[in-house]
Amino acid sequence: MQPVAISVRPAEEGDRRSLAELMAAVADERDGIAAEPPIDVAELAAIWKLDGTLVALAEGVMVGQVRVDPSWMGFGELGMMVAAGWRGRGVGSALVAAAIDWARARGLHKLALSVFPDNQAAIALYRKFGFVVEGRLVHHVRRSNGELWDLIEMGLRL
Repeated sequence: MQPVAISVRPAEEGDRRSLAELMAAVADERDGIAAEPPIDVAELAAIWKLDGTLVALAEGVMVGQVRVDPSWMGFGELGMMVAAGWRGRGVGSALVAAAIDWARARGLHKLALSVFPDNQAAIALYRKFGFVVEGRLVHHVRRSNGELWDLIEMGLRL
């Protein structure tokens, strides 16, 4: 597979539909994010909060996104998705690096995130950037099939 240049930029109004479609596709996998199908793409596109959302593009196509939601307490909650065919190709690294820069530029002192314990690739990515495990929330997320899943809490002091 040939390397492809990945660019990251702030989300724009015209990205709403692509962002919602990316979430719907990742939700369909049922293992990487808490959202599950069905996702109402039109509704999600209409309400997507663009401020704090950064998008990764490859050859003009959105292949991932990261969102930092700043709190009034000085930290930001990070959430990220990468399209299935683009994982392991540097998209996640580009997004995490951009999110860290974005957070620092806004004076945040920390980034925090939640990840499913089985998502070892994501955990390794976050560790590569210095995130550390700060705790575990047991049986925290109820899945549509009734299962209760844990979350690993990770943080990075900026």
